[in-house]
Amino acid sequence: MKTVLSKEDPLVTDLVGSKTTKLDSREHFLGACDELQAHLMNVKLVVKEKEDIEWLAQKMSVAMGEIAGGKGHILEEDVMHLWDLIHSTEENNGIITTFILPGQTEAGAKINIARTVARRCELEYAKVYKEYGTSKILFQFLNKISTYLYDLVVRYDK
Repeated sequence: MKTVLSKEDPLVTDLVGSKTTKLDSREHFLGACDELQAHLMNVKLVVKEKEDIEWLAQKMSVAMGEIAGGKGHILEEDVMHLWDLIHSTEENNGIITTFILPGQTEAGAKINIARTVARRCELEYAKVYKEYGTSKILFQFLNKISTYLYDLVVRYDK
């Protein structure tokens, strides 16, 4: 039996012109993305890679719009750009030979929080992907965000 959504129900919310509930996997994903975007802008305040972090925060807006039914999509070229950022950061870090406890500096701690939220974003998206059959490219993009942020943690915690 399908539940009729009424605006008086506290679980009801709008998702780009249509009604859904706050239990909808897309709503959970959007919340995690919103949180990640806030953390990324906090990271931008303490790192040299300000343009790269801002680009990533802007791409999170695109990802949210894609799932909410708006315009814009994460493209394969976005995934490739993120890979380029990862490779560049890994080259600068060199080979890691010891365990690193992330968050030893202020910058490292802020980046590490963003990294953990990025992982949650990806996990929330897995639910959306399974339920709605959304973009595989967006999945690849979300998967690489935490890799990039981990590499940044290593750079700032050295």
